[in-house]
Amino acid sequence: MTRRRVLTALALALVLVVGGAALTVHLLTEGDLDHGKVFTGASGELTVEPGQLFSIEVDANRVEGDSWDLGAPAAGPAATAAPTPAATPAAAPTAAATPAVVLATGQEYVRNLGITSFAGLTGSFGAGGRYYFVFRARSAGRTTIALHNTYRGGMVPTTGLAPDELDRSFTVTVR
Repeated sequence: MTRRRVLTALALALVLVVGGAALTVHLLTEGDLDHGKVFTGASGELTVEPGQLFSIEVDANRVEGDSWDLGAPAAGPAATAAPTPAATPAAAPTAAATPAVVLATGQEYVRNLGITSFAGLTGSFGAGGRYYFVFRARSAGRTTIALHNTYRGGMVPTTGLAPDELDRSFTVTVR
């Protein structure tokens, strides 16, 4: 009877450890925010529907000094709140998307777990993670979202870094 209780206790402990590890993996790799439809890439055109939650994902490694944020305003025409049938002018990059078209709802950094052979995850400890910039599409129109990497707080020369490692621009069309 004692051996049976010991085996039962060991089996229960194993289930608790595996279950706790699975929960930890999920929490470490998913983040706290609902990211909606996730767009990845260096830059480009995004199309979403009014009311849709979406995010832009940017790979980063905080240990190496990556720190992505919404970019600084650029000179040029403001984003349009509603497209005209004849033409839709290109929007200029802005620090935050035009709120009438797209509303920023949050951002977060989610680190990679880093065990390649465990549950199909990739990377290694210290291998960085991903920034998510989350938005809600509000009404028809176009706007441009600019992201900027203040690499090592702007204190280190960025020569040798590819342009898309410092600045990215996404034109969002809400239809």
